[in-house]
Amino acid sequence: MKKLGVLLGAAALLLARGASAEAVVRRALVIAHNGSDDPSLPSLRFADDDGVLWAETLQRLGVETTLLVDPDEATRATARPVLAGARPPTPDEVKREVARLRAANLVDHELGRQTDVLLVYVGHGNTDEAGRAYFTLASGRLDKASLYADVVDPLGASYVHLIVDACRASGVVGSRGGQTDAAVLAELRGMLAREQLATRPTVGAVFAESEDGETHEWSRIRAGVFSHVARSGLMGAADINGDGKVEYSELGAFVTASLQGVKGLPSRLSLHAFAPTREPRRPLVGPAPKGPSLPLPSGLEHSRISVEDSDGRRLADVRRSKEQYVLLRLPERDVYWIRTPTQEARITLAELSTSGIIDLGDRELQERGPAEEALRKGLFAVPLDKDFYERYVAASGLAPVGLSQAFPPSAGGAFPRFMARQSDATVGWDLGWTGQQAPLGLSTLATGPTVTWRREAPLPSLYYGARATYGLTPLATDDIRTHRGALLGLLGAQAPAYLRVPLFLEAGAGWGFLGITRGQVRMGDPTVLSTYTAAGVTGALAGVRLRLAATLTYDRVTLDQRNYWDRAFGFELALRR
Repeated sequence: MKKLGVLLGAAALLLARGASAEAVVRRALVIAHNGSDDPSLPSLRFADDDGVLWAETLQRLGVETTLLVDPDEATRATARPVLAGARPPTPDEVKREVARLRAANLVDHELGRQTDVLLVYVGHGNTDEAGRAYFTLASGRLDKASLYADVVDPLGASYVHLIVDACRASGVVGSRGGQTDAAVLAELRGMLAREQLATRPTVGAVFAESEDGETHEWSRIRAGVFSHVARSGLMGAADINGDGKVEYSELGAFVTASLQGVKGLPSRLSLHAFAPTREPRRPLVGPAPKGPSLPLPSGLEHSRISVEDSDGRRLADVRRSKEQYVLLRLPERDVYWIRTPTQEARITLAELSTSGIIDLGDRELQERGPAEEALRKGLFAVPLDKDFYERYVAASGLAPVGLSQAFPPSAGGAFPRFMARQSDATVGWDLGWTGQQAPLGLSTLATGPTVTWRREAPLPSLYYGARATYGLTPLATDDIRTHRGALLGLLGAQAPAYLRVPLFLEAGAGWGFLGITRGQVRMGDPTVLSTYTAAGVTGALAGVRLRLAATLTYDRVTLDQRNYWDRAFGFELALRR
């Protein structure tokens, strides 16, 4: 018995270590600094706001996050909880936090766990008198040598992911970074370039730059454009295969698609994404814990969605194809504003976990000026769909994710029963073709066209409309052919989108007629009471929206002075418009 206990204990320990080995502990160090040590560069406006949003986003995604920031007065006034433990972004604080992260990583390694550290920097990028690139800290600098020797390498993490937004600000749509010539731009790029990372196979990097070395801030979102787009992607907008993880190829494709439509600025942004060479498909973030989440189901009418908080801070943006499912995992707020380019709705945190409909009302666009207009129209103008993703991966050389599965909600995040009204699914026309049993019990098939018009009802998931059908028996039975037509009122119900099951059920009643021909003999009943029920599914095939249904009709017909109900089973395939 004692030996058995020892064996069981050993087995339990091995299983525990095996389970721990599969776990990945994610930590992050976010460094954000508005200031500059170069008198020719004015202080940034939103680097500190970006730092706060980066910390909140990563914490929501299950990443243990430390924030080093010296917030300005406006940012301190927000009293965000992450600011309570924030420390200034000085060289000493960076070294202190790197040492703490190293100690925590070593403990996890002893327990058999892998560790990933995300290092996020938002601030000024510049070069010194000798042409060496550096990032600005409070009372100090972080140059290429110290970035790797004093920060990246000492972390002792299994993998390190660098995300850098290093630039300067001016005007309503400002810029981050100095006015750089080609040599200075090359030096700044060299701090994070593929050649630098080649000797570190467990380090990856993501950063953006423009043709003249500047990237951009936008006062409308109170953030840097690249940081905002990257955060939106990590929240779930970039998760093209719906597995709850965001890999380099997914984030790279999403940021590239989101920036592609921006025109009218002095220079265009482009993305550089280098995955760790040892594991090219290493995710930057994994499945998120339960928390505030906004599902955007396939078939949703609105493809361009923005989420803001009650203070007007933009939390996330996404441009999706109508067939794509997206689950945005949002930082916690008491109130959210869901906005499309022309409409908006206010929802509370509690409503994110309850079933309901977003009642979108008209909104006013307040952006002004050519740069504001360029960003408003161009940013997130291109959706990240399968075609764009595959073209991006082919061009970038990054390892692709598998796209064989649909886009289910991740098991790692809450799936709130919450949706926007799918008006495109319940308003429009169906043009179809039906086949059913021939009337009067004839042993043949009747077939013909159908036309259905639908309009959304005031109650959720319900619609009403009208339906017209005509059917004949193309093959005569005993030289008998039938002609049947009907014009019906219609009432239907569609499964709520949060169920992600495209089922519908509808019924109708109205006027019909039935005609019979046999040779030169014609007879019929023009006053038939006709009823109809159907159940089926909707979907898309090669971009064409379809509807497939099983049908049942009952007609009250008069034959030989007798009234009786004539039943017919059938099917219908229709194009949806």
